[in-house]
Amino acid sequence: MKAQIDENLPPALARAIDPIARVDDHEVVHVRDFVGSGTKDVALFEEAIQQGIQVHVTQDHHHRRPVEREAIARLGLTVFVLAKGWSTLNHYDCAARLLEWWPKMMQLAQLTQPGGMFRVPHLRASRGRLIPIKPTR
Repeated sequence: MKAQIDENLPPALARAIDPIARVDDHEVVHVRDFVGSGTKDVALFEEAIQQGIQVHVTQDHHHRRPVEREAIARLGLTVFVLAKGWSTLNHYDCAARLLEWWPKMMQLAQLTQPGGMFRVPHLRASRGRLIPIKPTR
């Protein structure tokens, strides 16, 4: 499975996780590897699908914008939104915590219908669970 880290997270995060994820046949890239900085999210999602990406990891709250929510569902991208507390972690803790969550995230992405969105708590993976994000009305 191929995943991308959004531009609101550092490219080094993708480079740190990728070699470890490859052990399980996953690939992790950063969005800046194939689109320019500031690319609108819908265009980013469309390009991601063209690149074979199935999973998008972000701190953005795409579920709040109907046009982005519709694009995620239409394209079949699975999105993991890092909860608010992730922004308080330093880059070492963020990388370590994301590595803890990674197997659960990839398993959920494989088991659920594409187009879903899930919140990733900033808690340790052993004490938390991925939370489905319901569509807003």
